[in-house]
Amino acid sequence: MTTGEEGIAEAKRRIRREMSEVLAHLGPSDRRAASIALAQRLKAVPAVRDARTLMAFLSLPTEIDTWPIIRWAWGQGKRVAVPRIGPAPRADAPLGDRDMVPVILEAADVESAGDHPAVRPGPLGILDVPGAAAVALSQIDVVLAPCQAMDRAGHRLGKGGGFYDRFLSRPDLRAWRIGIGFRDQVLDEIPVAEHDCRVDMVVTDAEVLTVDGDARRKGSAAGTG
Repeated sequence: MTTGEEGIAEAKRRIRREMSEVLAHLGPSDRRAASIALAQRLKAVPAVRDARTLMAFLSLPTEIDTWPIIRWAWGQGKRVAVPRIGPAPRADAPLGDRDMVPVILEAADVESAGDHPAVRPGPLGILDVPGAAAVALSQIDVVLAPCQAMDRAGHRLGKGGGFYDRFLSRPDLRAWRIGIGFRDQVLDEIPVAEHDCRVDMVVTDAEVLTVDGDARRKGSAAGTG
């Protein structure tokens, strides 16, 4: 890496460490209340309300819980997709070289993602849906992306694997990219590298921030899947 790239990488590592400490101190009741508030804000977003296919993630324990918005989406007759870590391109490929594949999560009347009968532990500790059918990227109207931190310009900092940056930058994905998280995960500015992909909106339990995104997606995203 060049000196500039090394500086950006170190700044990202520092923010990840700081945010990990912040998230670790959130209690279960705080997480629950924030997750419900986030779902309420997302329901009011036109792109989410009008979407036919919504892609969400199955939350890790420290992440804001997507289950309330997933259950609402099913109740609205929407199709819900979740990410799966795809197969390795070669036998010796590191996990970071694998792509993310959206697959269908069938509706189930359960209280959490872990209670869903089709959900199992997967790579990197994330929840997976083995055997679920893949969804074409062109059919996804909205992607809800997790973060370690975001800023008000729509820059998103993940956990460092690059899965979402690669996925969100796919040219055949014309969905609205919405970064979601707790209010404490929104910073004034985060460091960015050339390969980092911005989101179109930032939504937390406290606010909705619309970013000046790609008009090509905005003209075709909601309700076209």
